[in-house]
Amino acid sequence: MSKLLDALPAPVRAHLALDNAGYTYETGAGVVDWAQPSLYAAVAMVFFNPIYWNIVARNEYRNKTLTRIFGRQKGVYALALSIFSLGIFRDAVYQHALQRQPHHALLSSPGCKALAAGLFLLGQLFVVTSIYALGITGTYLGDYFGILMPARVTGFPFNVLEDPMYVGSTLAFLGTAIWYESPVGIALSALVWAVYYVALQFEGPFTAKIYSSASSAAPSTPRRSARKAEQTTPSSKPTASSTPSESSASATASSTSYAAAAAQPTGADGLPSTAPSQPIGVQTPRRRAPRASHVAGEGVGVEVASPMRVTRSRSKARMSESE
Repeated sequence: MSKLLDALPAPVRAHLALDNAGYTYETGAGVVDWAQPSLYAAVAMVFFNPIYWNIVARNEYRNKTLTRIFGRQKGVYALALSIFSLGIFRDAVYQHALQRQPHHALLSSPGCKALAAGLFLLGQLFVVTSIYALGITGTYLGDYFGILMPARVTGFPFNVLEDPMYVGSTLAFLGTAIWYESPVGIALSALVWAVYYVALQFEGPFTAKIYSSASSAAPSTPRRSARKAEQTTPSSKPTASSTPSESSASATASSTSYAAAAAQPTGADGLPSTAPSQPIGVQTPRRRAPRASHVAGEGVGVEVASPMRVTRSRSKARMSESE
């Protein structure tokens, strides 16, 4: 393995920090070179990236700026490209800062190199599998664009860690710092996690609010609404919005009751008799009740009178009785 690494070109070995012949080892306060501008650039990029994507994502949720420019799906891809590019630039600035800072001899042992490689690979595993599980839109804040995940992801690595992408990124920073034997890199890795932790305090509740608002705004199904309307509407009280067939049925029932009263045989006092008569057919609601009809009663046709004619027949009966 060492022969294979020795065969690599010198620029590659220098970039991968495989050759520490030119390292300057310091102890105490000397492990930090405050005069290096690259140190401040690395600190600035550590702060800038989470601030950038949170501001842009919240603006997108409220104003739909990227959606108006690119469309919703392409807007997510545009944000993803910018975040990924800024991440590559931040990593390059971080690596440049570590190369120009003093080193510590305790971190130069083979055990530290193995630990550094293990931390870096584990961190990259968490990051890559998180992107695979969430997809591009799930990873790069697609829910701020209205593209919501159908269900919570519970597979690896989310069944191991709550925020595997941030944990994985921090482990990659820490592994790189140990690999470069840089105490400043370890301090910057701690700063990376602190910035991520603060960002999570804003991102977590806001993301939960997005899904809660989407859930409460979902309309109920028509079948459920119809069932609820049937339960709240009393069936015993007539409503003003009755159908024409219901009005026709009511008028037919009234005409039939008048016809039944007129068809009853009159007694000696001219009033309708209580003796049972032949049953009278009832009209269906959709048929118009005739003004006058004949009902068979013991072979004699009895004319069914209107309410006015019933009154006149009663008057004639009283007059004949008085005479």
